[in-house]
Order: sequence, then C-alpha cells, then structure tokens
Amino acid sequence: MAQAAGVSRQTVSNVLNAPERVSKDLQEAVLKAIKETGYRPSSMARSLALQRTGLVAFRVGDGMRNEASLLDPFMREVARIGAHYDYRLVLDAVPSDDSAQIASYQDLTASRSVDAVIIVETHLDDLRARWLTDNNVPFVAFGRPWGEESAKHSWVDVDSRLGIRQAVEYLHGKGHYRIGYIGSPVDGGRHEDRRGGWCEAMKEVVPESVSEDLTCLSFESRRRDLGANIDAFLESASPTAVVCQDDQFAHEAMRSATRVGLTPGENFAVVGFDDSMVARRAQPAISSVAQPLTQAATLVWKALLPQIRGGQEKPLQTLIPPELVIRESSDFELKR
Repeated sequence: MAQAAGVSRQTVSNVLNAPERVSKDLQEAVLKAIKETGYRPSSMARSLALQRTGLVAFRVGDGMRNEASLLDPFMREVARIGAHYDYRLVLDAVPSDDSAQIASYQDLTASRSVDAVIIVETHLDDLRARWLTDNNVPFVAFGRPWGEESAKHSWVDVDSRLGIRQAVEYLHGKGHYRIGYIGSPVDGGRHEDRRGGWCEAMKEVVPESVSEDLTCLSFESRRRDLGANIDAFLESASPTAVVCQDDQFAHEAMRSATRVGLTPGENFAVVGFDDSMVARRAQPAISSVAQPLTQAATLVWKALLPQIRGGQEKPLQTLIPPELVIRESSDFELKR
C-alpha cells in the first residue's frame, strides 16, 4: 500500500489511525491508493499494533424500548458515525443505577474489552462521570454534569431551556398567554432545567403572565400518576396551551384535554419535547422540540477520538440549539 501511494509505511499508518498528523495532500494520495487497490486493513492486526479494540461501550436500558425515548435514535446515529472511524459500539445491558454501571465499566476496562465509554442520561450526583474521570478512562457524556459546573470531562448536550423558550414564544405568537407546563417533579437535572426554562420564558416573553401565579399554571407529576390528575389540572388552571417536558407527557395532555371537552389543534395547543415517534404518530400530530441527534453524535466522536488517541488537550463541552417542529396540535390562531 505504501509503495502504491508513494509514501512510507508510517504515513499509511498515520492516515488510517491518526489523520490529523498528515497533510491533506498525503491523505488524498493514500486514500486514492486504498480505493484503487481495494485494500481493507485487518482489524485484528490494527488492534494488536495500536493496543486498541475499536470498541466503545454504550449502555442500553429498558427505556430504549419506549417510543418516546430519544436514546434509541441517538444510539443509531452514534453507531453510524462511529463506523466511519472504524469504531463499533458494545451494547452494555446493565441496570440504570450508577453502581451497576460502574461495576460494568470496571470489568470492561480491566479486561481491555473497550477503548472508551459513552454515558447517557446524566443526573445530579452522577457517580459514573466521577469514576471514569478518576480512573482515566476515555469517555464523553451525552448530557451536562448537573450541579458540577467545574467538571473537567467532555460532554455534549441540547439547550433545553432554549427549546422551551422557542415553544413559549411560538405559542404566544399564536395568541396564547395562559401557557401551562406539564412535567415530572424537579430533580436538579434536566427536568428542573426544562421547567426553569418555561418559568423564565413566561416572565420575559409573555407580558400578560406577569400578574399570574405561575405555580398555578405548572403541573408536576410522576408518570404513574397521570391521567385523572392532568384532567383536574386542565379544568382548574384553564390553560389554552401547554408545553410539556417530553412527548409522552404531551400525548397524555392531549388525551386529558379531550376528556375535559377541549379539542387539541383547534382550541387547545400542545407542544412536546424530543420529536419522538409518539409525537409523529399522534392524532393530531404533536408539535415538538427536536434534538439534533446527528450533530450531537458527531460531536460525541469529536470529543472521544482524541482521548482514545492520547491527543486531547482540553475537554469539549458544548450546548447545541434545538429546533421547534410545528405540527397540527398547535398550528392554529387562538380566538379570544
């Protein structure tokens, strides 16, 4: 291969394993020779030479079977983009508690079964990131380090506050000012962040709400307690629109609205979050804040690969702006 490209063996190795060390012209020469000869590097030989496995651990849990969850499409994007770098995911089916996941990381890293770890669903007092950092394991988190602003590890997250604000601004532009919020009890993490984004947006974007007690327009409940509780909230607070923590809450809000005599998409607006299959398949289809999963997955690999190769100078810590997707559940002008 080196002879066909007119370069040294080391240059070929660098193009395949550390392209940032090679000029663009040399990269093109080597890649052209690879294409012309049909060369396929031996993954086993590369692993032995580089002392790497080409594998990254990614936890899968029960929540990924939920159509409202974004973790399955995110995992698919991570896997698809990782394949371009000759990396594959090891799906780690362990319980959701931190201690079980850390035990799995200990086993995977001690046996050198993976080169790195991707963690998801970050939360307050997250022990996983601390353990991985303390043990010098290359990793990146999809989710910021809640309550630990000084954390030094790489993370990628979507700006939920901005997404909720986009939803409130849009609904206010459609004539709504009694815009409620439906979600889980605050947890010091993403649930609190989304509710905080709603409070902030209502105070800054909706002047009519200044005199309102916003707690009356906010409903928090665990998922098992939904249904009749949302019915009561809609009847007592009388919002003309609701912004929801995620699409599952949004779907429940639409069902409740119908039960109390409202018509979603005509006199009651609903906006969810995550742009999941639940939102797309609902009748009417639910407007939702979409998380840019392709961009997030690309940034995850951008943060991870330099760590694996030993060349990371500083962590990548990035908030990505989301995008509001408008559908029938909110696409109408409110008549007062």
